Amino acid sequence: MTERQLLIAGASGIIGQAVLEAFAKAGWSITTVGRSKQGPSRFPHLTADLLDQDSLAAAKADLAGVTHLFYSALKPNPDPGVEADENAAMLENLVGAVRSAGAPLARITFVQGGKIYGAHLGVYKTPAREDDSRHFPPNLYFRHEDFVRSLEGDGIRWTALRPDIVIGHSLGSAMNLGNLIGLYGALCRETGTAMQFPGTEQAYRGALVNVTAAPLLGEAAVWAAEEERDGAYNLTNGDVFRWSHVWPQLADWFGLEVGEPQPISLAQRLTALKPVWQALAEREGLAEADPERIAPGAFGDFIFHVEKDAIFDVTKARQAGFGRMILRSDEVLLAHLEDMRRRRLIP
Repeated sequence: MTERQLLIAGASGIIGQAVLEAFAKAGWSITTVGRSKQGPSRFPHLTADLLDQDSLAAAKADLAGVTHLFYSALKPNPDPGVEADENAAMLENLVGAVRSAGAPLARITFVQGGKIYGAHLGVYKTPAREDDSRHFPPNLYFRHEDFVRSLEGDGIRWTALRPDIVIGHSLGSAMNLGNLIGLYGALCRETGTAMQFPGTEQAYRGALVNVTAAPLLGEAAVWAAEEERDGAYNLTNGDVFRWSHVWPQLADWFGLEVGEPQPISLAQRLTALKPVWQALAEREGLAEADPERIAPGAFGDFIFHVEKDAIFDVTKARQAGFGRMILRSDEVLLAHLEDMRRRRLIP
């Protein structure tokens, strides 16, 4: 029997870190690949630029044993056409290098998320289902899915995992809402202000939301690989909520009044308060003095201003046997804050 050898692209991100730990716990042999010269974990790491076929070719010998690929690498670009072209090339180059190495590649698991439904456009059909129509292209996830579908005739199977707003740990990630809430709350306390919801009244009270705990996503990736589940699967904690039901609990965790929703630009204000954070980090001996490394504000400026329901239907994954979507999102967010404190990211 061929040893199960997993290659992870994007292992330094929120999703990649959780997936790596889940597969390690399940006993898989793991290698990571990325541009960094130093790997994000204790496992072997290949240094390569996924847009550079020559750098991937140099790693040929180390790719020969790969049986499974987990792909969560992402290169954002404000131009959707450029973003689609570059991200498509990254996945296609990596798969091409693995196959050129003669690897017995059996399955590709990749991450899509709400953007596949048009969440980045601010409104989409909800609850979103895996068989919903695509929005008007381009979209990088359309390209990824079309590519892996083209490999079915060669016996390579695929799984697309579709989480929404992943709550987990990573530094330097562009989309880290859990860390952003922790950063914002800590600065509210430091500046003596109420922890007002930094979005609109409608987003606060009117819109339904769901999120996905990163460890749950890691478990789903192992499930899909070991149970050989093909196709696309929505993944959330299993509940839905309104920010008005959860935000007061977050403010209370910081010992703050919640105040009223007040739309602001976190990107602008966190930049202005960088010296305040740096002084706080030095005084409290925190692990990261750069607030931008903890969480950029721009992602919150989008999420906290979404005024329409943004929720997924997760029935398909449940029917297929994944039974872990039984979490309460308020508890996930509060646990994330506790973990940030343990990691000395917030006081």
